[in-house]
Amino acid sequence: MLEISAPAEQFQELPVPQQENLIDSTSIEESIGNRDHLITKESQQFQLFSRCTIRLFKLAEKASCPEVLMTEVLSWTNKQPLLTQKLCQLLAESQEFIAPGTETAAVQKLVQTHLLQNWETQLAGEHLQGICETLIHNQQCEPLLLLELYQAILDEGELAANNSPEQAELLRLRLVGQEQDKLKVGNRIYQSVFDRNWVEQELAKLRLLSGFTLELCKLAEKASCPEVLMTEVLSWTNKQPLLTQKLCQLLAESQEFIAAGTEATTVQQLVQTYLLQNWETQLAGEHLQGIRDTIVHNQQCDPLLLLELYQEILREGETLADNSPEQTELLRLRLLVQQQDKLKISNRIYQSVFDHHWVEQELEEILHSSLANTTIYNPNSADNTLSVTTTTKTRPEPKIKKRVWILLAIAGLMLCGSGLIFLGFSLFRWSQVETIFKSSNRLLHRGDYQQALDKYNQLLKLDSNYYESWTNRGYALAGLKDYNQMLESCTTATIINPEAVFGWNCRGEALYNLKQYDQAMAAFDQAISLDPKDPVFWINKSIVLLALNQTDKALTTANQAIELSKQILKVEHKDAKAKELAIAFTTQAQVLAQKQEYEAALTAYEQALKYNPQYFVALRGKGITLQSLNRDDQAIAQFYFVLEHHQLTNPQKAEIWYYSGLSLCKFHQTEKAIAAFDRALKFKPDYQAAAQGKMACPQ
Repeated sequence: MLEISAPAEQFQELPVPQQENLIDSTSIEESIGNRDHLITKESQQFQLFSRCTIRLFKLAEKASCPEVLMTEVLSWTNKQPLLTQKLCQLLAESQEFIAPGTETAAVQKLVQTHLLQNWETQLAGEHLQGICETLIHNQQCEPLLLLELYQAILDEGELAANNSPEQAELLRLRLVGQEQDKLKVGNRIYQSVFDRNWVEQELAKLRLLSGFTLELCKLAEKASCPEVLMTEVLSWTNKQPLLTQKLCQLLAESQEFIAAGTEATTVQQLVQTYLLQNWETQLAGEHLQGIRDTIVHNQQCDPLLLLELYQEILREGETLADNSPEQTELLRLRLLVQQQDKLKISNRIYQSVFDHHWVEQELEEILHSSLANTTIYNPNSADNTLSVTTTTKTRPEPKIKKRVWILLAIAGLMLCGSGLIFLGFSLFRWSQVETIFKSSNRLLHRGDYQQALDKYNQLLKLDSNYYESWTNRGYALAGLKDYNQMLESCTTATIINPEAVFGWNCRGEALYNLKQYDQAMAAFDQAISLDPKDPVFWINKSIVLLALNQTDKALTTANQAIELSKQILKVEHKDAKAKELAIAFTTQAQVLAQKQEYEAALTAYEQALKYNPQYFVALRGKGITLQSLNRDDQAIAQFYFVLEHHQLTNPQKAEIWYYSGLSLCKFHQTEKAIAAFDRALKFKPDYQAAAQGKMACPQ
């Protein structure tokens, strides 16, 4: 896919309308009387509070419109003193200047990253944990009643005040506030931390630990031995609150009376039927899906490392606690529990849902999405170089099948003595090779290219005909920018197996990076002839056609890639396939841009971002296309949006700042343009285009 360069970061001031005063005291009719006097007084107090806070934290130095910024802060904290202080402190320490129109996004980003995500360990963690502890271990009211009241306020949005002890306690804690005769949650931060999911978890825990689970679920009416029945429930849930609640609910709703001696069978049947089979759509589906999503899209740890750790514990039954980030995260998710110095899986339900097969599938999906459908980033993309979509072979399924049949044939022929020894040795070596292959792929996925290369070399000493290893070895060499060796490795794969479709794709990418475009085209054509339904090969072919300036053919090829990607997405509905479609639309956009059909290119970039909002190439391409349409004000807004809302590498930041500088210069905002070019050079000191842009901008 096209890699058009880009620089990156700062939030300049774009001309936007200033917010008008909400209250004009001179226009208030005196006849309205005392009520409006109170409103005016309250407004004056708010403005005084706002001005004092702005001065205290020097927010006027941080934003073009500090009053608007302060309003955004208070929209989250509702004047809660400690939270307001923490959020203003974050703004004061921020290195970014907040332009008009970006206040909402800037404050929201700080709240999410420094207050809400993993809130227990964040800036306001001690304060929020204090509220949590006071609720759960309250000495004034029954904690269960407090949480049920708070849950009702969450669900309804507000509740009529009635001066009950529970309401008074929640008001004392300032978890809720009173507006006239209604109670509402104190502020958006409290509402985000102590949300419905948190309340349900804590309620389930309290109900379980309060000793009235049997009475609540009326299990005494359902079984001869309710205590034995409860023991069976806990043998599955290990006191996990929500799962225990769901299972007790199933028992309470059952029409059968459970005789003595049938407890284990009954509970197992309910678990299998209503919790495990098709678990995504069952009673605990939302809870289990939440755990799954948090693992595979984890923001704190590499999902691959989390899954590998969990897989190890599944296999071994336990592992020594070492306080690693991955162990800490799985403990936080309560997927694991710690018993003395050992970690184990929390309960049998988790172990049954997130089993060996599930782990293998998720690992395969991660490897496939990152290796089979990625783009090799070219740090020299400022020079309008291209970067080809890569497809790395991660599953040697045909080879495994062939080997299994060979080994079975050997087993059939060799019935005794040395034959069995030889068979055992062959099986051992086969298993060893497959283990090294998977390990190598994971290193490649992490970007540890040299270590991956060493592993592939080790594997090929054991089995020099393993063509998938030759292919992936080629991609490790690509990561090391050794395209000549990449070509040799991938060519070897196609010699061993002329139908190695990913080997042909790898050859094409190596030839493309060596600027041997005609031969690269022939390699991609061969891959397409072997598998015409894989859109990645069509994308790569389109990129080569673009390099050969055959734009009409490139557009036709990109359109074919889009259609294939859409068909696959309809069937599979996976993130990796949506990202693949985003790549196809981006390729189409780049072809249209080269044909100077900029409006159509802009539409294609918008489509790409619909399927992958984080795709940097499309985000950058949209801004560049707006420049080409002479809509530089929108281009600047797009570049600032990319800088503010996306995590970028330093080369990417350099590119975005470079393009921002071009538009700012064209917009006659010379001072800001020079600052943007300087930012680009800060992130990439040898960035010649940025240096030239700075010199060319009239001062």
